[in-house]
Formats: sequence, structure tokens, C-alpha cells
Amino acid sequence: MMWLAAATALCAGDSAAVPFKVGEKLTYQIFWGPFVAGRASLLVDGIEAVDGRDCYHLVAEAHTSGLADLLYHVETKNESWLDVTDLCTRRYREQRTEGKHNRADETRYDYAAKQSWTTNYLTGKVRSGPLDAPVQDMISSLYYVRTKSLALDTDASFAVNVSGSNYVVNVKPDLRKTMFFRPTGDVPALRIEPKPTLTVVASNNGRMWFWISDDARRLPLLVASDLKFGSAKLVLHQIETAPAP
Repeated sequence: MMWLAAATALCAGDSAAVPFKVGEKLTYQIFWGPFVAGRASLLVDGIEAVDGRDCYHLVAEAHTSGLADLLYHVETKNESWLDVTDLCTRRYREQRTEGKHNRADETRYDYAAKQSWTTNYLTGKVRSGPLDAPVQDMISSLYYVRTKSLALDTDASFAVNVSGSNYVVNVKPDLRKTMFFRPTGDVPALRIEPKPTLTVVASNNGRMWFWISDDARRLPLLVASDLKFGSAKLVLHQIETAPAP
């Protein structure tokens, strides 16, 4: 299968070459049209063992604020454990509140057993799915892309597991330009439209683009999405790094 071939190549990562380290925190402003609607962050929180493997503990959080929060409260926390050596996900956890809807689940990946298990903490139900090769989750994929040597108009593919289902995601930078961001100043950037895109975007007849710095840092700079009911952006606002020991 195509996704299996992509996943097999995916685990050839070199942990010594990653452009991020423990303590890195990237903070974003969320815009809905011209208005600030909230904050989001990406954090490399530490290194923890999962099934005997050292993993980067990655934490992504987002929440609405101001008028947007009054109209429709959103608060999410997603955690990923990315294998330090193989650069594959070992565990993924999601807690989400959107208006009156809540979600809380965790997926574990057992590559020896070739199975993933997702536990719904709200219902107690557990579902399993096939896992023929190592994969990424929704958060680890952001960091995995940062380890790759992306080039304009050059395709790269990798496997992502979402709720027990496996997908091959294709990334192909289609535009390069210099952009200005508060914490970086002017920086060369590559635009990527991942395909397939997120379900929520596709279901609203929308498209999504990521901008990543075209330098050694590979910083996620901007996420922009056009939907049938408006446009949204996440714009890099602050970079924090851990002090040297």
C-alpha cells in the first residue's frame, strides 16, 4: 500500500539533526478575519519514556478569547510523544471543548503488535486499528515536517494516523517569499498546502496553507484557512527557548 511505503521511509530520521529542543515554546495569535480571537502554543515540554522509548513530549494548546470566546468557547490541549530516535509517534492524547461539545481520548501505538488502540475517556470505549508501519499523529507531524529538507515544487509524503485510520499526507511547497513576523523579523518562508487537508476544513469547503521558515530553524510561522463562513489565521507571535544549563 502507498501509505505503508511512505511510513517505512518516514522512520529514517536522524534525531541529532532536529531543529527543535526541549523548552522551545512557540506562541500564536489566532485571527478570525481582522479580529484577534484567541491564542495557541506549541511546546517541547521534555523527554519522557513511552514503552521503554525516549520521546519528546509535545504539547499544543489553543483557546478563544474576547468576543469570540463569548460567541463560541473553544479550548483544546493535544499531547504527542514523538520517538527521539525514530521520529515516530508513540502516544497521542486529545482534550477538546467546542461550545457544548467535549472530546477526550488517547491513542497508543504498538508497532510490535501492529495495532493502535484509542480510548474514549468520556464513554470508556476502546477501538483498535491496523498499524503496519510507524506513523505520525496530528501534532508530531508538525515537528516531523520540520526535520525534512523541503524544497520548492518538490513532493514529500508521510503517514498520519487519525482516530485509528491511516492516511498518506503529501506536502509540496509551492511558493517561497520573505515574510515579516514579530519575533523573527524578515524571514524566508515556504508555503505548503497539505493534502488531504483536515476533515473540518474539507467539510466546510475550505483550504488550508502552512508557512514554514526556509532556514535551519524550520519554524511554523503561519497557518491560514479560507472557509465558506470566513477566514482564520494563526500567526507566530513569540518564541521562547529554555536557558542554557
